[in-house]
Amino acid sequence: ICYQVLNMFVCLCHPFSDKKVKEHLDTHGNSTVSKTYSACSGGENPNCCQCLETLKDIVKTHNSGVTA
Repeated sequence: ICYQVLNMFVCLCHPFSDKKVKEHLDTHGNSTVSKTYSACSGGENPNCCQCLETLKDIVKTHNSGVTA
């Protein structure tokens, strides 16, 4: 059986996926929601902000697993 991993879009206003978020976090270690959003959106600011709770959860989960 072959399973395909599907990426989830985190933001639709400035499209980026959870894969891009995870790549940023893996590269930069601990980060903030603001820095992560900026990096993944090409420097844009949030537009409708509906993605921020999802992004906050991903960043919080990542940061809780990173040792200082």
